[in-house]
Amino acid sequence: MRDEVRDAIRQRIVAGAHPPGSRLVERTIAADLGVSRVPVREALQALVLEGFAIDRDTRGIAVRAYDAGQVAELAEVGAALERVLVGSLAANASPDALAQLRAVLDDAQAAIDGDDLPAAVAANGRFHDVLASLGEGTITHEVFATVAERRRWLLAQHTDPVPIHAEHVEIYAAIANGDRLRAQQLAEDHASTTITHALRTGGHPS
Repeated sequence: MRDEVRDAIRQRIVAGAHPPGSRLVERTIAADLGVSRVPVREALQALVLEGFAIDRDTRGIAVRAYDAGQVAELAEVGAALERVLVGSLAANASPDALAQLRAVLDDAQAAIDGDDLPAAVAANGRFHDVLASLGEGTITHEVFATVAERRRWLLAQHTDPVPIHAEHVEIYAAIANGDRLRAQQLAEDHASTTITHALRTGGHPS
């Protein structure tokens, strides 16, 4: 039960239902999820250990707010791992792998064309999920798993999905063309765009 509650609260944090700095109130969350306060209390402590929340002593537990330096570091860590992934994919991308990436890009473009901001942002986030999943079985994939959820939160901090999508299209093209060095450089450059959007949308204290 604790793990299920933890996953549910984490998902809400990543989705923005609990914004950075907001209190995580046991009784309110318990009522929302239809559970007792005990698994909620245990889940909140687990989220503190994971880095999604902070214990403010007498003021209770709150969603962690990342400062500008931490946002940049998180984006750069993700970019460093993706650099390895896209390099490997560019060297040996299967038709199925390319099709999975292309499908997500098509979803993002359709959402952009339909002015559906939440769907476009979600599709942009899935592009990175697919990249990570294509590295399954590698050490890079295992390391990625340790920051995956926090990175999903970071990738959701975008109010303009168009430039993000455009960079994803470039990364895909480099992978499809087998251009390993360009794919890796684009993955690194993409971190700068991610950082800019995350800081602009208030994922950190002002």
